Amino acid sequence: MKKTFLFILLFLSFISGKAQLYSCKEGTVSFFSETPFENIDAANKSISSFLNFSTGEVIFFLQIRGFKFDKALMQEHFNEKYLESDKYPNAVFRGKINEREIVSKPGAHNVTVTGKLTIHGVENEITVPGIIITTDDTIKVRCLFTVALKDYNITIPKLVFQSIAETVTVKINGAYTIYKKDEKK
Repeated sequence: MKKTFLFILLFLSFISGKAQLYSCKEGTVSFFSETPFENIDAANKSISSFLNFSTGEVIFFLQIRGFKFDKALMQEHFNEKYLESDKYPNAVFRGKINEREIVSKPGAHNVTVTGKLTIHGVENEITVPGIIITTDDTIKVRCLFTVALKDYNITIPKLVFQSIAETVTVKINGAYTIYKKDEKK
């Protein structure tokens, strides 16, 4: 509940002023972990993200329990043993596009976004490479980066250490449209 309230406060500060604000209603965050014994793949379509095109600021919020796995047992272990989603229900990223001046032009642009990623109650500054495709009414975002589990105090029991990789590859795809204040997600 505290995290949801914090997100609302961040969002309200984010939309202040006369900004070119875009919201992402269609997006997916997925991750992949490869080991010799088993691959782990999950996707989450329950995301909220806003992009202030004027300032280059971006905020990304997702519920950890929104990740869906092929195997129910994997999903249960992910939520209960590793990410402890009852205790840490959300992941949040708040950052800024480093090449904001080029993304105002239509086309595909390689960019980096630097900001703070909070997972499992731990906040780290990261820089994520990505592609922004700008058109007149839509902004599409794609990025691929790795997350080291130890950086977020996510421990893997020694019994299953060979079944879970120490890093996971995170992939984000989203389509942003101009935000209208009366919009409801």
